[in-house]
Amino acid sequence: MTTGRPPYRLAFCPRLEAEKMLTEPAELRARFSPAELAELEALPERRKLDRVAGRLAAKRALAAHFLGEYGWEAEASELAVFNDDAGRPRLALPKGAPAPAPSFSISHCAQGGAAAVGAPGRRVGVDIETIVPRPAEVIAFVSSASELPAGPSDPEAQARLWTGKEAALKMLGLGLDADARAVRPEADGVTLTGVPAKAWAALGSPRVRLDYDGMDGARIAVAYTGD
Repeated sequence: MTTGRPPYRLAFCPRLEAEKMLTEPAELRARFSPAELAELEALPERRKLDRVAGRLAAKRALAAHFLGEYGWEAEASELAVFNDDAGRPRLALPKGAPAPAPSFSISHCAQGGAAAVGAPGRRVGVDIETIVPRPAEVIAFVSSASELPAGPSDPEAQARLWTGKEAALKMLGLGLDADARAVRPEADGVTLTGVPAKAWAALGSPRVRLDYDGMDGARIAVAYTGD
């Protein structure tokens, strides 16, 4: 991690917490707006757990951001999170909110949800993946053999590489529909080519950094702009 407090807030929601929340309607109503609850109810059962885990992590990170940066003690239900037409999360703040919506990102896997919120003026992207062996053809989809010095069969190295690339793509406003091989995590930042490089240039070519964390068998990466 970076020295001192990083320029983002990172929060988690373990799978068990999300499972419990789904069995407690009163707790759901306390943390989700009516519009969020309507969206949740419309989802297939298999997707509800991921939605709750990701949204609870986001509300946690957003609340910490607003309190730390602006002194605003926002309630979870005031921080309504939806998806835009491209599937990216967006924040709907209440009328008269004392702060603007920040850059934020959500991810989830079998272990639960993770969310990162950038400090004012920062862009951020997050990804969380379970540490499991992945087939060679799956890894080849996102990387070259030279990017896995620990060997293609090392699940930890695979997860670190995968999360770093996807976090950077999400920070750029892209996803895995862009070529992940055009994102190369390095010790002091990220090297970009192709479509990711164009998206980066459109942002003014800021420095891009990567931090890594972990959560119960999962690897987390946070990409963010600036030092």
